[in-house]
Amino acid sequence: MMNYLLFFGVSSIVLSFDLSHVTGTQVLRLRGVSLPKSPLYNPEKDFECLDGSRRITFNKVNDDYCDCGDGSDEPGTAACYNGFFFCENTGFRSIYIPSSRVNDGICDCCDASDEYASGVSCIDNCYELGREARAEAEKAAELAREGSKIKLEMSQQGQKLRTDNVEKLSQLKAEYLEAERVKKEKEVIKTQAEERESAALEKYKPEPEPIPEETEKPEGKEIEAEEYFKKLDSDESKSVTIQELQTRIIFDRDGNGVITEEEAMYFLGQDEVNLDEFIEKSWIKIKPFMMKEQGLFRPPTGEEDAEELHEDMEEEHGEEDEHELEEEEGDHSEAHEEPEKPEEPAIQYDEETQAIINEANEARNQYQEVEKVVMDLQNQIRSIEAKVDRDYGPGEVFATLDGTCYQYTDLEYVYSMCMFGRASQSAKSGGSEVSLGHWSEWIGPEHNKYSRMKFDKGLTCWNGPARSTVVDLRCGTENKLVSVSEPSRCEYAMIFTTPALCTTDSDSSSVHDEL
Repeated sequence: MMNYLLFFGVSSIVLSFDLSHVTGTQVLRLRGVSLPKSPLYNPEKDFECLDGSRRITFNKVNDDYCDCGDGSDEPGTAACYNGFFFCENTGFRSIYIPSSRVNDGICDCCDASDEYASGVSCIDNCYELGREARAEAEKAAELAREGSKIKLEMSQQGQKLRTDNVEKLSQLKAEYLEAERVKKEKEVIKTQAEERESAALEKYKPEPEPIPEETEKPEGKEIEAEEYFKKLDSDESKSVTIQELQTRIIFDRDGNGVITEEEAMYFLGQDEVNLDEFIEKSWIKIKPFMMKEQGLFRPPTGEEDAEELHEDMEEEHGEEDEHELEEEEGDHSEAHEEPEKPEEPAIQYDEETQAIINEANEARNQYQEVEKVVMDLQNQIRSIEAKVDRDYGPGEVFATLDGTCYQYTDLEYVYSMCMFGRASQSAKSGGSEVSLGHWSEWIGPEHNKYSRMKFDKGLTCWNGPARSTVVDLRCGTENKLVSVSEPSRCEYAMIFTTPALCTTDSDSSSVHDEL
């Protein structure tokens, strides 16, 4: 049988075999070869390249000359550019390194086995590295155990939330059906009362004034609305969508920094509108907020009717115009003096007619009240349906985080990330908030889908794409935004720790066992 120590050719030839002890016996190990692959390197017969390309005599293995195309004949030398050297690293973790690193004067294996002939003095520190790695692994395992306990509580709360939402949704739908029934009844009463009112007021109608031959066309409204429609239609699709409204902070009615679908739906009335629908239905609600954006008007928040806002706005500007006109007339009072017109007296209705008018007003008020109830119920149903349909991960573990916001501050900016809401950026020196995207979807790999989420359709960059953000989720004992960066222009990356990503499955323990 061949000696365990073989020399081939000239003085530069290296030791080709090591002796390893396995369960009390000596096993022949070729340098640079792992134990499972050792049977493929039998010195008593010719060697067949591992890619099956050719067969060579065994004395050409580890002879510092590459004979196999896959480099498998030189596992212990640097002869093959595509070969790999196996580091046993007893006490730590075994690794493969490129063959080019063998005897290059740099210690790559912690057991120093890769520098056996370079003359470099390497320290075998595998046991020290193993001890440190085991301590880190134990620390990570403890973090996972603590996080998993919190994760279980989050999951239990999330499942309860889902149950509550399903029950509440059922209740709201029943209330909605009842409210719709009452609304139809009130509508019938209102219609009948208004018919009686119209008939009673017929005798009080003034004589119609002659219609001028040419009347001015109300083109101003359409032009202004069309211009703003084009501004909102960022993708030039000839329609304005809820998502496009959500990119503009001016439509944040409740001032919480997030434009919900419900808030956007308030303005559009449906998922998307074309230009005609925008002018006819949406413009009266949007215009006051557009004027706020331009610094001309500040609409109140809450549930105030947009038509009332619009009328108040017109009255306000009307008063300003009258005031300016009075000042101008004061400056030229000598040249332009016009007598004040007396106010026209209010029409005095007879007792029976006034009673009919009061009845119609009451019917209208009752109809408007029940109509508002119906709209409120629709909004609540739509909001809860979105939560019921949303993917909150296994066991509804992310449900309790819905709507919660987290901040991270660096030298220049304050970043905010609202779970299932939107991400944003604000300068510490002040200024407006910049949208970095709205919640879109989970984009983690198939085996760990909920480890990454995406926010897209943020504020469009100058001559660039719309801003977007990818959030990587990692195990932690608290929900915390720990870092923000911008790896590419207008594309942001965040790291968020949460117990929802903690696990104590075999994947984490296997690393510990190997060490």
